[in-house]
Amino acid sequence: MTLEELKGILLADIREWLKYECSRGMRAIEGTFCFVLESIKIMSIMQVGFSLTLNVVSSVGVIFINKRLVFDYAGFHFGTALTMIHFLITFVACLGFARAQFFDIKRIEIKRVMPICFAFCGYVAFNNLSLLYNSVAIYQIAKILCTPVIVWLEWHIYGKTQSRNTLLALIPVCLGIFITVYSDSTLNLLGTFWAALAVIANSLYTIWGKTKQVELHLSPLQILTYQAPISFLILVFCLPVFDPMSDLMAFPLFTAKSFFAISLSCVFAFGVNFSFFLFVAQTSPLTTNVLGYLKTVLVFVGGFVFFDSPLTFQNVSGILLTLVGLALYTTAKMQPQQPEVKASSEESSGKV
Repeated sequence: MTLEELKGILLADIREWLKYECSRGMRAIEGTFCFVLESIKIMSIMQVGFSLTLNVVSSVGVIFINKRLVFDYAGFHFGTALTMIHFLITFVACLGFARAQFFDIKRIEIKRVMPICFAFCGYVAFNNLSLLYNSVAIYQIAKILCTPVIVWLEWHIYGKTQSRNTLLALIPVCLGIFITVYSDSTLNLLGTFWAALAVIANSLYTIWGKTKQVELHLSPLQILTYQAPISFLILVFCLPVFDPMSDLMAFPLFTAKSFFAISLSCVFAFGVNFSFFLFVAQTSPLTTNVLGYLKTVLVFVGGFVFFDSPLTFQNVSGILLTLVGLALYTTAKMQPQQPEVKASSEESSGKV
């Protein structure tokens, strides 16, 4: 065997060894990469689960607390004033978390967050006016319209579309809630007008809850630090319209039972406000809206279990249909989706 032949054999062996080692290294890197991706996926699921749980517990809890403690036990029947107190305490809590270095307050132009503040306050004001002129059933049914309005607004403004399975799943969800809350009711022109404005305001608030965080690069606590005090100031002008000022001024706010009830309501309200921005940032405006139907179901079931509220066959049928729809919606959202985006809205879609 010549020296050249021996050199060739050695080079071939080295080449094969290098290929084998590179293959092993690539498999190790691939395994590590897959492990990291799975870890990120698990962490993401845990984060969504946390924000979902916090939102559901806070939202359902604040409803029962307001009904049983604030309104019935303490006798505080001033809805707009209570919302203002909620925002004031939420703002103070945000400052406390910033002081404790949980987040940094980011300086932004106030006008950048004004739309979402007006949308929320419009939602509060228009809902109050809707309740003045409509029955509770019409008020509840009108809220269902937020789902198709959100779908349409996201498509029209941001070019975002939903899969066919997602849209089909919304049918039993909305129909189930309609069956659950429907009762004998009558429509009138003025009440319908206020209900329609409430639907538009609520839909915009839900959409902007996500897009403003992306657009302004804000965390949930950062945007809440701006939204809470601005909304408080806007609601100052609504207060005399919806709450009788003479009764409000005469109310003994600082008695033990009033202070306890309102303070507990504020704790849960902060959870609602914070978890809304957290959950909508992690999911989508439509999913956040659909989650509201789960909370409606839990309010009906909780009222029956804990407070002996009547639960009819109609309620049960509607609840079961809603739960089926929610299961279908969850399944549809877990499937890989590549929704089409309108070419004219490609830049805007990055803000959704």
